[in-house]
Amino acid sequence: MQNGISIYAGLDYAGEDNLALIETAAAMGFKRLFTSAQIPETTDTETFLDDFTDILTTASISGFEVILDVNADNFAQYDIDGITLRLDDGFTPQQVAEISHARKIQLNASTVTEDFLNTLDELNANFDNIAALHNFYPHPHTGLETYYFDNQNRILHDFGIPVGAFVQSRDGKRRLPLREGLPTLEDCRIFSTDLSARFLAALGVDFIIIGDGAPTQEELQAVAAIQSDEMIFQAHLLSEDLTSVEILSKKFTRRADVAKSVIRAVEGRQYYKEVEGNIPPASLPIERSFGDVTIDNENFGRYAGEVQIVQDVLPADGRVNIAAHILDEETFLAGYLKPRQRFSFKFV
Repeated sequence: MQNGISIYAGLDYAGEDNLALIETAAAMGFKRLFTSAQIPETTDTETFLDDFTDILTTASISGFEVILDVNADNFAQYDIDGITLRLDDGFTPQQVAEISHARKIQLNASTVTEDFLNTLDELNANFDNIAALHNFYPHPHTGLETYYFDNQNRILHDFGIPVGAFVQSRDGKRRLPLREGLPTLEDCRIFSTDLSARFLAALGVDFIIIGDGAPTQEELQAVAAIQSDEMIFQAHLLSEDLTSVEILSKKFTRRADVAKSVIRAVEGRQYYKEVEGNIPPASLPIERSFGDVTIDNENFGRYAGEVQIVQDVLPADGRVNIAAHILDEETFLAGYLKPRQRFSFKFV
């Protein structure tokens, strides 16, 4: 995934800090830089243009794809070679199709419709030059609903259009005027940047951009680490059994046939054979609950080694060991794990 940062000209971010962030992000592997020509809070035009020029120059030297948010009114003013234009609302299908033959563009993923995309297809738009990027939402409680977000992404992916979305910085300096964070999903407004990024990746976005302009080093590292749609659960390791620990350190795939009460991993029993160890039963079996990660022990015969994530309240079973527990604030992620999707555990 070619993830990105955001840099804003003319606001209360010092120019030298903006340029330092670009260089730091480049060293971490970030490939995209989002900026905007639509910032009502910018009142000093000269400062804005000076900052804007410095940002574009440094980003270009650092190898970033620059994504500039423009509208139909100021598009001509910022029609700059070598940058990607993120076309906010107000552009007709005819305009978008024409621009797509001249340069790379991004559509507004939060508002685009299937009819609009069908019209672009009829107008022979160059879809090789088209991606999409969701809005961010500074106002609390106005971010996108997850089901709607997922459906928008599906529509765009059906046309072969890659989709990006924003996460906020929770611990860094948030952007004016509200400083309430700049997430795409409202659910992410209360999440850490790390959890937000893992959630967006699990939902299938193709790239992630930090919306606020001064994230912390830890937030940069968290987003830089996201490189696929694999769902990563942070969990507490509860087992001291070495065979169980080794199995849970591996990557898994959710089975295609969705069980009612548990998420079943495809590979657990195969890993058990490869490890060539034993999984003895727990000394005192206990009731299983939401977020428990279990491994079937040697008493379960041919099912020994099966890994499951519990999605219900289930009775104690001497054939099943509770090996780990997903952090309570992350158990909701399991509800978004799709059949055949990859997942893994990060123990904290």
